[in-house]
Amino acid sequence: MITKLGRQLLEEKLLALKEELRLTYQKRSEAAAEGDLKENSAYIYAGEHANLLNSQIEEIVSDLKNFIIKSNPTQFETVEFGHQVTLLYPDQRQVDFVLVGKYDARLKPNWIYYQSPIGLALLSKKPGDQIQINDQTITLVSISSGNI
Repeated sequence: MITKLGRQLLEEKLLALKEELRLTYQKRSEAAAEGDLKENSAYIYAGEHANLLNSQIEEIVSDLKNFIIKSNPTQFETVEFGHQVTLLYPDQRQVDFVLVGKYDARLKPNWIYYQSPIGLALLSKKPGDQIQINDQTITLVSISSGNI
């Protein structure tokens, strides 16, 4: 699952990686023209870098094919993707999180991956439920729209 913003930024990242790959192949060709490929560090590095870029591109292309774009949730009884949750910690501080996909998690400060340890512990919970995270008992105070 991914937000619209996350998908847009992921598509932009894919384009940037493809351009970087094109430039890497260009550098590799230039290094190959120097000859002696077995000891040509620029040629070897460019090849290794191209392999890394290809791997990242393949992962993103696969993810983009399989992702479902999620919009704001419509139910607020139990926690799901896209919800903002307010948590009460034992020291009485309250923290808000929005549960989003892996590519969305770094887009905003309080967005966390829904399959992170806290995200998984919160899924399907109701306000008032308690969860255990890092030897702390945390209370789910409220559920609202995460405005994703």
